[in-house]
Amino acid sequence: MSRPDVVGKLIATAAKAALLPLGCQRCGKSRTWISDQRFWLIVVEFQPSSFEKGSYLNVGAMWLWRARKGNAFNAGYRVADFVPFYTPEQFSSAATELAAKAAQEVQILREKFRSLYDIYRYLMDHTSEKNWHIFHVAIAAGLVGDIETARRLFRKSAEMPSRGTQWEIELQAKNAALAAQLDQTDLFRSSVLAIIQECRLLNGLPEDLECLDRA
Repeated sequence: MSRPDVVGKLIATAAKAALLPLGCQRCGKSRTWISDQRFWLIVVEFQPSSFEKGSYLNVGAMWLWRARKGNAFNAGYRVADFVPFYTPEQFSSAATELAAKAAQEVQILREKFRSLYDIYRYLMDHTSEKNWHIFHVAIAAGLVGDIETARRLFRKSAEMPSRGTQWEIELQAKNAALAAQLDQTDLFRSSVLAIIQECRLLNGLPEDLECLDRA
């Protein structure tokens, strides 16, 4: 007979009390919660360890203009180091503190990324040579009307060395299609919206055809 997941239950109870009132939702029976911000998500992960009972806490933003199944941390990640489980009483208190920290981080990210312009400015200020980061910045730039920056970054992403992996092939195709639409604002925006809807569908989220209207 399998042993009950005491740690998981304590985390679930604490997270429900702290995150549910903020409109966050639990992903099935996992240790992951999300806040649906329409064209992006806040991902809260009470990450287990492979070596001992307890939890880390990861909180970050995931942009939905890359169609993928599963969560990602595009901005932010580890916000609390590993807290070990010793006793139910000790970890109940620890889980409450982790959940409170998670709720605080959710509110911070909501305030930080209140608009698409906030995301754009953040991405422009946090440069990275990683291909997907460049792609994300190009999308944000195109959506806020910084067409020259978007064009330059799509070109930069397309010219980066490729090993021919599936994700690189996918990225190259998206680069070419979106870069060609930059001079047609409505077409570019509708194409990005279609990607967002595909990503929402892949992750079990309801369709939101107006998610960019007030971005």
